[in-house]
Amino acid sequence: MSYTIREEPAITVLGIYGRASNSDPRRIGDLWRKFNAAGKEQSVPARIREEHFCVYCEYEGDWTKEFTVVIGCAVDDDAEVPEGMKKVQIAAGSFAVWYPEGPLPQSVFDAWAEVWKTPLDRLYQADYDVYGDTNSRNGATVHVGVR
Repeated sequence: MSYTIREEPAITVLGIYGRASNSDPRRIGDLWRKFNAAGKEQSVPARIREEHFCVYCEYEGDWTKEFTVVIGCAVDDDAEVPEGMKKVQIAAGSFAVWYPEGPLPQSVFDAWAEVWKTPLDRLYQADYDVYGDTNSRNGATVHVGVR
């Protein structure tokens, strides 16, 4: 699986959140179940696009340490933050972008396994997946911030 380097604009995402780690991916799965049960993108009334995002931010180090996960939708920068949600700003910049192929969510898991093996100069500020991305065959893309 290969990737391309793209310049991406800044995005503000609002959604449910929690701490997770790659050594215990069940916490990420629990957040997805909560997001789906709440009505997916319908749970973010301030959304400005229909795609939904899974943002990985507030890293305690590299990909082997804990980080914050925010699952939600793009919103305006000044959107109100409802109780139980978090708003995160993804800075504009260079991103290595993977286009997973095959059934979801396994193809996204496989893309992240590839990210971890790829020698990238990662920023560890905010990485994200986009679901509903029309630029991908299966509707998902993986974006990893790089220098």
